Amino acid sequence: MKMSDFAEKMESYCDMTPTEIINAIVSDENIEKDWKNFFLALTGHFSSTGLGPKSLLSHVATCYGLDNDVKDLVNDSGGFPEFVYDWSDNTMSEGLDIDIFVDVLSQENIINARRAFMGYFESMNALERKWFTAIIVNETRNGAGENVTKKSLPKKYGISTSDFNTAVKFNRLSTIIDNVTDGWGVGDLLVPSPGNYIKPQLAKTAKTLRGEYYADVKYDGIRAQFHRTEDGNVMIFNRKGDDITHRFADLNVESWGEEFDWFILDGEIIPVDEEGNVLEFKEIMPRIHGKSEAVRNRVAVKAIVFDILTYNGQDTYAFGYGTRLETLQMHFPNVNITETKLVSGEEAIRKEYTNAIKAGYEGLVLKGANQVYEPGKRSWLKHKPALVDLDCVVMDATMGTGKRAGYYGSYELGVKIGDNLISVGSIGSGFTDEDLVSVHNYYDNNQQTTIMEVHADIITQDREGNIGLRFPRFIRLRTDKETPTEFKSVKEMLN
Repeated sequence: MKMSDFAEKMESYCDMTPTEIINAIVSDENIEKDWKNFFLALTGHFSSTGLGPKSLLSHVATCYGLDNDVKDLVNDSGGFPEFVYDWSDNTMSEGLDIDIFVDVLSQENIINARRAFMGYFESMNALERKWFTAIIVNETRNGAGENVTKKSLPKKYGISTSDFNTAVKFNRLSTIIDNVTDGWGVGDLLVPSPGNYIKPQLAKTAKTLRGEYYADVKYDGIRAQFHRTEDGNVMIFNRKGDDITHRFADLNVESWGEEFDWFILDGEIIPVDEEGNVLEFKEIMPRIHGKSEAVRNRVAVKAIVFDILTYNGQDTYAFGYGTRLETLQMHFPNVNITETKLVSGEEAIRKEYTNAIKAGYEGLVLKGANQVYEPGKRSWLKHKPALVDLDCVVMDATMGTGKRAGYYGSYELGVKIGDNLISVGSIGSGFTDEDLVSVHNYYDNNQQTTIMEVHADIITQDREGNIGLRFPRFIRLRTDKETPTEFKSVKEMLN
């Protein structure tokens, strides 16, 4: 299919409901062979090279004869793809094929991907440029999400709902789309397969502490999934499924469980000092964002493993947690296994919780002895300190991008220390679309006195004594208050 036809159809979908979009695609015989590309685009599951507006803005501005500083123009248009469309001239299409997406995203690095983007961009008309850009930077925003796709794929290709739902447990949706649309079905996707990222099982807050559980200490690190394939390749995925292997090569996953050819383990990566003592979460940031190996390796890390999904053809995910834990302890002696204890009843659980907090951990994760592994579900329980509730003054604000273009996307927060203010970090979570507008307008008119109530998991303090909030979320504006929380009260809340 030509890029021009693809762009026109994508544009037409903007006025449809998600169900109408899917029905239109499935019933359109003219795009049968391109069905995969449409669904990858609509659900945001094209692979990514890291290209985003920041990487491409300078090129696009130059192409349009504009100054490089065009952030205001992007905000006025409502987003980067919309800006691309608004400022494009009447350039004629050169009839490029939609396979150009694959070409750009298959480049070995971001520099090559950027060059490929630039080469194609100038050969397109305005609408082609808009949708080419939207897909490359993953800003399609048309409402055709995963749930609608999951309903339509089995129907179109005659796959049982049961098999399809099983495949979804153990594979990315993009992998399933690839297999199904290429005629392979889901037969090979019904069990965990090393190399295929699996959504991790998660925990929800425990409402009661009655019952018997394995009480794992809750680490404050990066959730990680460790894969070793049959040919010896190692892959480490974070919670979102990003491949972070190159950032943690020193974990030597290839040496784990040497008696097995392949496995999938679940765990956490935590920062440690030279003596192996656990450091605060923020110390691991260079590993996540560092550009060079030298920067990334300034802080040592270790892996803590607490689950096993499969090894050498044995699918342990269907076993109870107690059995999976025994498997780890028996077959992976050179791996750091989670600190855990089988406890029963509220009194015993609270005792373990107190011990965990005193030892510097976040709390407990409670797992039933016979509980199977359920990918993507919040079926474990967590017991951790109650949320911290603070009234903070807004010290500064930063304009948002993408969906938040035209409004402040994040705010720097402070608390009172004497007659001065001390920063406790920034907040960008918890805002509804209505909140973004109302808080923006209120802050513009009350820049010295804007106070907002925020919740955070915990309060942290680094070696220099700087205070921070772990996962702060916006709750509401405090138009009824004139002063923020006192610093001395914050100090008392430190864990």
